[in-house]
Amino acid sequence: MERLRAPELEPSLAWLNTARPLRIRELRGHVVILDFWTSCCVNCMHVLPVLRDLERRYAGRPVQVIGVHSAKFPGEARPERVADAIARHEVEHPVVVDADMGIWERYTVRSWPTLVVLRTDGTIAAVAPGEPDPRALDALVARLLREAEAAGTLAAAPLTIDRGPAPTVGPLRFPGKLARASDGRVAIADAGHHRVLICGPDGQVVHTIGSGRRGLQDGPFAQARLDDPQGLAWDRDSLWICDARNHCILRADLASGRLTIVAGTGAMGEAPLTAAAPARTTALRSPWALACDGESVLIALAGSHQLAMLTCPPGQEPTIAPLAGGGREALVDGDARTACYAQPSGLALTGSTLLVADSETSAIRALDLRTRVTRTIVGAGLFDFGDVDGPLAAARLQHALAVAVTPDGELIVADTFNNSLRRIDLQRGQISTLTRGLRDPADVVALPDGRLLVADTGNHRVVWVAADGALLGALEIRGAPAVPPAEDGPPPPLTPAAATRWFDVPLATQPLGPGPGALALEIAAPPGWKLAAGAPLRVQLEVSRRSDLLALAHETLALTADGGPGQRVEVGLQVAPLTAPIASELLARVDAMLCRTGDDGVCAPSQAWLRLPLALTPDGPKLLRAELPLATPDV
Repeated sequence: MERLRAPELEPSLAWLNTARPLRIRELRGHVVILDFWTSCCVNCMHVLPVLRDLERRYAGRPVQVIGVHSAKFPGEARPERVADAIARHEVEHPVVVDADMGIWERYTVRSWPTLVVLRTDGTIAAVAPGEPDPRALDALVARLLREAEAAGTLAAAPLTIDRGPAPTVGPLRFPGKLARASDGRVAIADAGHHRVLICGPDGQVVHTIGSGRRGLQDGPFAQARLDDPQGLAWDRDSLWICDARNHCILRADLASGRLTIVAGTGAMGEAPLTAAAPARTTALRSPWALACDGESVLIALAGSHQLAMLTCPPGQEPTIAPLAGGGREALVDGDARTACYAQPSGLALTGSTLLVADSETSAIRALDLRTRVTRTIVGAGLFDFGDVDGPLAAARLQHALAVAVTPDGELIVADTFNNSLRRIDLQRGQISTLTRGLRDPADVVALPDGRLLVADTGNHRVVWVAADGALLGALEIRGAPAVPPAEDGPPPPLTPAAATRWFDVPLATQPLGPGPGALALEIAAPPGWKLAAGAPLRVQLEVSRRSDLLALAHETLALTADGGPGQRVEVGLQVAPLTAPIASELLARVDAMLCRTGDDGVCAPSQAWLRLPLALTPDGPKLLRAELPLATPDV
């Protein structure tokens, strides 16, 4: 197979987390992982802990991670905004700010996130869209290091990179969500410090939930650990907390000073919720916002593009169930089964209506809790955004993270990447700009007296805003404990990976036309091997780009292998009407059991990952064909 040489990392707007630009040619002798990401993307956020663990696992070895920030939204493209995202997510490797997505185009990347893994000779070993399997990524890096060492091309030591001075720290660091109790107490998700502060109306800290060290640990507030806490909701003298990077929902009992995990396992879920399940044993995906509705807690699951309901009957185990959204990332209205969301990140409850800030569609949605029907108030789709006031049908937001309801029934939106608050007058069907000059506002709370409390996230503060939009000043945080130095344990151990072909098959872009169609996968065993007859054969599919235009009839197929050298699998798909070609991408993963030909006693697991770059075109064919060769087991 011909090896493709990696292009240089240019043009760039800036290099961050390094005192100088880096060149591909100076990284010869290193295994390099390029992480194409954008700060708004929850799937990109899921990749960062995987890379952090890999960097610690290979510390002292010639392995270098470089982030390539290729922005989706104009509001996140500027270097100072990328620097904020790096600090917020505690990224320690160098990041290049991709100017006008030029690096993205040179590497023919199609979706966020995508990893491009380079060999020590500067050629491309894999192009891997989506959230990586940590075991498959680790196995590839280990293999490339072994091959380079055997060939004598491995660098003797990793490149030394000067990251520059550490940022200064104040009482708040990237505050996220807020919640105000009826007695005036304010809860602040001090996300960058991995804790939640509860303040009196004057800003005096009365409770600190979490030690300030990253991790997952419940128990007494002072010993507890959180990781990027976000959504908050008061429930009498308790506080519900979304622990976003731990994928958990916790309850803080202020009377006892104890924090308890109520939902989530601490590990990220691999699939959307499909049915009610025990909350403590169900893995979730990035819970981001909360609202209390009587005895139930409503949850925005940003990572699985869903809304969920947590119920805690007295004396019984809590359960969690899907409320709306099937997990497909898109803007689709309708009943609970039909409706689609895209990274819901803010909730507000008014009567029997749950308002949703649907961030990736830059939309405000409304869910009727009686009928479970979703409708869109403002917003048009995954790639429809801007900064436009006026009638709701024409108005545009840019990655809005929160919505609140004023006493007179108007909606206030934290329009995050427009650095503003927007007012929605539902009676007149109009949007207007209330105030500008904020920096990435992540939440807004409407008070009974008309004032607003706003998380001015990028400015590391919480501010008061008058009903007319005038900035009244910051809430002065007093008495917050000092933040201890970072203390990370060793990376988690990895179980051995099956023999894997990990996105190593170069493919040309295939056309696909609108309407109903099909994907035909030819799963092929390697020479000398066959599929084990009667053994499980699992196929997972994902639309990694333009899931709003391309939908699959099934995303997971649990089959039985027929035996023999290969097996054909066909899956239905649907493409929306088109007026012009649009780039898309489809991912496939197959897990199978192989047996050596002529000897059914020698069998081993094998898997393969495939990237299918697509061009959705008005006159394209209805059938996609792709061969998926499985890896040769190492037995």
